[in-house]
Amino acid sequence: MVEIGFPAVLVVEDDDAVRGFLTFALERAGHAAFGVRTGEEAMAVMRDTPAAVILIDGILPDMHGIRLARAILADPDIEPVAISFVTGAIRDGRPARAGVGALSKPLRARDLVDAVEILMRWRNAGSSPLAERQAALAELEHIFLVGA
Repeated sequence: MVEIGFPAVLVVEDDDAVRGFLTFALERAGHAAFGVRTGEEAMAVMRDTPAAVILIDGILPDMHGIRLARAILADPDIEPVAISFVTGAIRDGRPARAGVGALSKPLRARDLVDAVEILMRWRNAGSSPLAERQAALAELEHIFLVGA
């Protein structure tokens, strides 16, 4: 088990340098943050360690980020976590809707922190119905598939 303060941000990114940057930027802004390399690691950590926000690389070594997000939404014990993709596959990012959004790489630390704080406020306000979250994820999936 990873020992952290709650609420925390889980960074799922296979590139060590990017994962280090994201984690460092969040910690510097006062957020508890930790990182893993794969979707499987993320699911294992999420079952043992609470997180308020999960940042997901679009393409992980073991699965697409969309698949990981679907698995999160399918698990009632971890579903209320806010989700943001951090990806180069979406040019302009997408503001979070129903706790699901996307940030574009490369990104500035300030934009990262701002997005995470918006997601934390969404989570603290009580989340959104699962159907709305699934619809928001489906919109992002479409963008991933066709490019934007």
